[in-house]
Formats: sequence, structure tokens, C-alpha cells
Amino acid sequence: MTVPFDRPDPAGAAAVAGGQPSAPPRSWPRRTFEATLSGLNNLGSLWIIGLMLLVGADIVARSGFNHPLDAVSEIAAFSVVGIMFLQAAATVHSGRMTKSTMLLDWVAARSQRARNVIEASYMLLGAVIFGLIVRATWPNLLRSIDRSEFFGVPGLFTIPTWPIRLIMVVGASAVVLVYLLKIRDLLLPPKDATYV
Repeated sequence: MTVPFDRPDPAGAAAVAGGQPSAPPRSWPRRTFEATLSGLNNLGSLWIIGLMLLVGADIVARSGFNHPLDAVSEIAAFSVVGIMFLQAAATVHSGRMTKSTMLLDWVAARSQRARNVIEASYMLLGAVIFGLIVRATWPNLLRSIDRSEFFGVPGLFTIPTWPIRLIMVVGASAVVLVYLLKIRDLLLPPKDATYV
């Protein structure tokens, strides 16, 4: 069983306490970064709970009182984007991002180093994609703040667009950093690896 934010000992030679190998010590910047990822992930989980309660209330109001709540579909639409970007970095960091390991397992049987290089290439591609998301979203974020852009139907429900775009920039930037850290951890020999 792996604790999501604990980095396993790459050499498999960590000190054993009570029969369980311990993870190598991490410095305070790395622990702070991981705590930030966990906080973003938890915020996304709370948002999911709130969205579930809102949708449930809308169902009750719609079917029980024939009076649906206003703007539930609009709130759900931007919530999906916000939740995804809040939780993406923690998902990547804990190794739960969906991927196929068939090729990696086949290569690892012949060369663990080659497997690490291939996986690092995948991660580099992921970092580039999320970096492009940051680059594309940043001007839109600045414009939405400058022009006070909003989402919704005036007179019924409106919300500023900049908070969602800010979440996208922060979340995508965190994913880029996570991918770069994971690439470093994969490619640096354990004895030379220093923890951020």
C-alpha cells in the first residue's frame, strides 16, 4: 500500500523501522509543495460535495415543488473545469493519472533505465501540454480581470470568469512542476538525487 504523497525509496535500501521501509527525508520546500497539492485536492473534493448538494437540491425542487433552482447547469459547467484543475496536480503526483504500462513493463524487463527514459519522455510531453494551457490561459485571465468578464445570464445569474481562469493557471502550473519533479526523480541516480 502506497501513501499518495510519499516518494518511495528508489534504491529500495531505506532504513527499516518495524519491518516497513521508510521514505527518504524530504526538505521543507518539497513538503510545502506537497501540502499545497493536497490542499488544492481537498478544495476540489469540497467543491464536488457542494456541487452534489446543489444538484440534489435542484432535483428535489424540480420534482417535488415544480420550481427548479436557477443556474444549476451553468454552475455545474464551470465547476467541472475548476474541480479538474484543482485536483490534476495531486493526481499526477500520487501516480493515479490514467496510463497504460504494458510497453513500460515490457521494456523494464530488459532495462529499467530505458523504462525510466520512456516514462520521463511521457512526463515531459505532459509538462509541455500543461505549459501550453498556462500560456494560452494567462492572457485570457488578464483580459477577464481588465474587462470584468462574467459567465451566465444577466439578471438571472452571473459570476466573474477570472476565478476559474486563475484556478486553471494555478492548477496547470502545479501539474508542470509535478511532472518536472517526477522526471528528475526518475532520471537522477538515487545517490545523487537531492530533494527540493
